[in-house]
Amino acid sequence: MSELITANNLDLVIEKNRDIKNEVLAQAIKLQTTPSIMKVASAPQLALMILQNFGLIQMPIEDKFWSGAIYVKDGKIIPVVNTSLPRANQYFTAWHEIYHLIFDKVSLDHFIETDNTLEERKAEYFAACMLLNGVDRYFTELPEMDFISKIFYCMSTFQAPYKAVLVSLYEYAVQSENEKLCKKIKEVFDLQFNDLPNRFKMLGLDNSLVSPSCVVNTAFLQERIKKSKDENPELNYHKDNEEFLMNILTEVSMIMRRNE
Repeated sequence: MSELITANNLDLVIEKNRDIKNEVLAQAIKLQTTPSIMKVASAPQLALMILQNFGLIQMPIEDKFWSGAIYVKDGKIIPVVNTSLPRANQYFTAWHEIYHLIFDKVSLDHFIETDNTLEERKAEYFAACMLLNGVDRYFTELPEMDFISKIFYCMSTFQAPYKAVLVSLYEYAVQSENEKLCKKIKEVFDLQFNDLPNRFKMLGLDNSLVSPSCVVNTAFLQERIKKSKDENPELNYHKDNEEFLMNILTEVSMIMRRNE
């Protein structure tokens, strides 16, 4: 779970990004230049496909601040993504969790929380690198329209959440010393939209991006357990794997009840 970014701490976030930029950008480029990975699908869908290989669990959790986590126990690692959030948030979360799975060597201890803020910031920046490369150029080349509509177009094109787009654009604005853009971004940064699907529809944009999918999916992990059981029925660890899956679902359900 990542820090809550607001207009008040936006400059601090950009400072942190400056410190980790070279390291995280190199990691993102390493993944982006691996043809066997990147040619499979577009970046948003690819993230979910990668997580599926780790036994991804997708389920709706009624907590807008809980986007996902990595569950670790007895050497087993299972990613969980909250599908009650808009699809754009799910894609961003997926890349965030991929950072933890591939590059993070210090945080994988049960559910990842906010006790390691540096790794969380790196994971957020990694997700931005994977999804928002070139958003500054795209934004500046958009035809004249109101500022919020431009942000929605960026969200649609890059399949990314509202604040993630604004953070990337703010970083560009700071680097280019565009004080006017910095000021405008801060003015709209904390806005809350209860009608995003309708706003996207009015602009002719696909509003499924800003709608929850509410997918419930443990099929990939269950299939792996079943396949292992069919191939080696004499082994007794299959029951342990099934219990492990049930423990994850039970614990996630507990999180859901605590936040009701």
